[in-house]
Amino acid sequence: MTAAGRRVRGVVLVAVVIAAYVAVVLTYALGSPPNGPDLREAAPDAALVYLDVDTVSGENFSLDARVSVYPGTELTDADGNLVDDLIVDVTPTASAGTLTFPSGTRVGPLPVSLYADGDIRRWPFDTYDASSIQVRVFSGAVADRQPVPAEIVVTDSLTSWAVEAVDIDSSSAQAFDIRVGRTVGTTIFDIAICVVLVVLPLCTLFVSIQTLRRRKQFLPPIMTWFAVTLFAVLPIRNLFPGAPPIGSWVDYTVVLWVVAGLVTAMVLYVVAWWRQGP
Repeated sequence: MTAAGRRVRGVVLVAVVIAAYVAVVLTYALGSPPNGPDLREAAPDAALVYLDVDTVSGENFSLDARVSVYPGTELTDADGNLVDDLIVDVTPTASAGTLTFPSGTRVGPLPVSLYADGDIRRWPFDTYDASSIQVRVFSGAVADRQPVPAEIVVTDSLTSWAVEAVDIDSSSAQAFDIRVGRTVGTTIFDIAICVVLVVLPLCTLFVSIQTLRRRKQFLPPIMTWFAVTLFAVLPIRNLFPGAPPIGSWVDYTVVLWVVAGLVTAMVLYVVAWWRQGP
């Protein structure tokens, strides 16, 4: 290849790398657009309830959330304290779903855990669904409590998940569903790590095969490189966001074959050493 051809190939390679870098950065930036200010206010005789999903636990089949209540002016006194007991009932839940705020106190966020149907072994394409969630608000003592109109808002404090609430109708306490899935940027990052793993055995197999065919000279230090790449698989595997358990589909479709390819490359290189040695 001529010098001009090598320069053109170098420029194209640099352009491809820059384009890939810009695409990754834009995907990350656009994947989590900033939220505008929340200007919602509770009606005087109603309550505004935020259900904020802050943790996804695939192994426990649950979504952890915080319930924050903002009562209307008719439910509080001049100091902002509750006039009567305020009860928030969240169903179905994996923990106690009835949250009680005593009269004479200010309301604050309380934790709640929701059942979620999903399979973490499908990482990074795992999704979780909490179905038929109801959030109802009552005022007064347990014996004679009265329903309070409430507006339910589902939010999230997650950086790598997308949370969506569908079929919500807070005015009639109709059940709604919460669906949680990984963002596009997170999924691309997960796949990129898998690609890094796949590149390792491809490189080692190429070197081993070329050495075995006597196209390249046998170099003993390369055996150390093979060992390093083999022992690097587990640390890279542990970088998977969400820490999928051992036995997930990615282990059978990627990790297992990466290890097999690296071991095969080492065996081929040993065969090359045997053939070329004195």
